Amino acid sequence: MKTFLFIPLCLASLFCHAQINDKKQKTELTVIGTVHFPTKQINSDTIYSVLENLKPDIILMESDMSNFNSDFTFKKTYDENEWNAIVKYRANHKNTLFRPMEFEGRNAYRVQNGIQNTDAVFNEINILDSLNILPEKHKKIWNRYIELCYSLNEVDNSTLKDLNKTSTDNLVKERQFYQYQKLKEIVDENKEFSELKIKTSTDFISLQELYRRYCHFEELRNRTIIDNILKWKSKYPNKKIVALIGFYHRYFLINELKWQQEKHAFELKEYYN
Repeated sequence: MKTFLFIPLCLASLFCHAQINDKKQKTELTVIGTVHFPTKQINSDTIYSVLENLKPDIILMESDMSNFNSDFTFKKTYDENEWNAIVKYRANHKNTLFRPMEFEGRNAYRVQNGIQNTDAVFNEINILDSLNILPEKHKKIWNRYIELCYSLNEVDNSTLKDLNKTSTDNLVKERQFYQYQKLKEIVDENKEFSELKIKTSTDFISLQELYRRYCHFEELRNRTIIDNILKWKSKYPNKKIVALIGFYHRYFLINELKWQQEKHAFELKEYYN
C-alpha cells in the first residue's frame, strides 16, 4: 500500500516543484519613470539605490545604438541621472547587461522631418489666445493644457515613488492626450497654422504639417520602445529586466505592456512593491 501511495506523492511533489521553478523563471519587467536631471528629491544616487535593491539582469535605456559600441560597451555617456546611475552600477555589477530601447536615429529623424522644435506652434496658439482670436472651445482646450502642464511641473519635484504611481500616470496621460490630440484640433481648425510656414533642413512646411509630423512621431517612438522591450525580453527570457524611461512615457508603456504579459510570458512589477 505504501508503494502505491509513494508514486502519486512523488509526482505531486515534482509537479509542485516544476510550478515553483516556472514562477521563478518568469520574466519580471519593471518600468521606472525618471527625470533626466537632478531635482530636490531625485538624482543619480536615487536611481542607483533602486537598481541596487532590484539587482536586474538587464537594464534597458532611453538610448539608441549611437551611444553603444558593437559589444554594448558605452561609446559615450551623458551627465544625466540615469546615465550617471548606470555608469556607477555597471562598474559594480559586471554581469548586468545594458541595452538600448530607443527609436533608432531619433534625433536625425526629428531633424530630417523638421520636428526638432515645436515652440513655434505653441507660441502661435498663445498669441491667438492673447488676441482673443481663438474660438471658445479652443480657448478651453488651451487653458486646460496649461493647467495640466503646471500640475506636472509640481510633480517634477516629487519623489521617485510618486513619479511612478498610477495617479501620476493618469495625470501625464491626460496632459499627453491634450498635447497630441486636443491641441491638434486647434492647429487643424485655425487657418493661421496652415498659412504660416517654417523652414526645415530640406524645405518649408506649414505649422500644421509640422505638428502633424510631431504627433505622429511621438506615438511611433513610444510604440517602437515597446517593440524593443519585447525584443530584448524574447532574446533574454526568464530574466529580471528594468526599463528606465522619462516619466512622461511611462503611462503609455504600462498601458500597452499590461495587455502583452500573457502572450509574451512576463510580469509587470513596480519597483517599490
